[in-house]
Amino acid sequence: MYFYDHLKENQHRLNETEKMILDYLLDQATKIKDLTIREVAEDHFTAPNTIIRLCKKLGFKGFSDFKEGLYAAKQTKHDFLEVTPLDEQIVKTKQLVNEAVINELAECLHNANKILFFAVGLSRFPAQELDARLQLVGKNSQIFVDPHVMKHNASLLSDQDLAIAISMSGTTSNVLEATTIATVAGAKTLSITGFSTNPLAKLTTYQLYGYATELRVSGIDAADRFSIHYLINLVFNTYLTKYHT
Repeated sequence: MYFYDHLKENQHRLNETEKMILDYLLDQATKIKDLTIREVAEDHFTAPNTIIRLCKKLGFKGFSDFKEGLYAAKQTKHDFLEVTPLDEQIVKTKQLVNEAVINELAECLHNANKILFFAVGLSRFPAQELDARLQLVGKNSQIFVDPHVMKHNASLLSDQDLAIAISMSGTTSNVLEATTIATVAGAKTLSITGFSTNPLAKLTTYQLYGYATELRVSGIDAADRFSIHYLINLVFNTYLTKYHT
């Protein structure tokens, strides 16, 4: 996993002191290789173990692993890549759509007692849109972005429920874990990801794929979710046509 993806997924786990130390380390990125754990600890009036815990909370093996990741991220240019025009994204996403799967998903939405969404980062926005629209037509729908709440509610699902997991990469760890729990609980599951062979799609009952180009700004995921918005609207409109007209 890329350095800034670790931060995006796990930064919420840090307390205020750890966030302050992280900000300091990011500011020192150009000379991170020369910093020792003892220097960082002394500068913040804390113990080296605090720094190690911080790094592990972020998904690194320790301080050395964190330093190597940050140094590599700063040495590599991770700004704008080629952006695919929106109309081309739609054309390519349409080519990935299986109409039979869309109809099955519309039926799943209709029959589901409860519908849960698992999404983090920018992927939460299309999830919020579909969640709100389902609530408007009377469905019991909820979205969770906090990983602990996400996993807890996934464990409460049954074979009468549907879990929808959205991740462009299909590798977002918290979404993967919640989806695994939902699968074990017996729920039907849908993954909406970018077009790739990915672990999230392998987990789920149904799969939808959107076409998008990877885009990073200062190493952080900034890819649009236009194709994901298209897919959720396709599913919802099919559901609406079949069951609410």
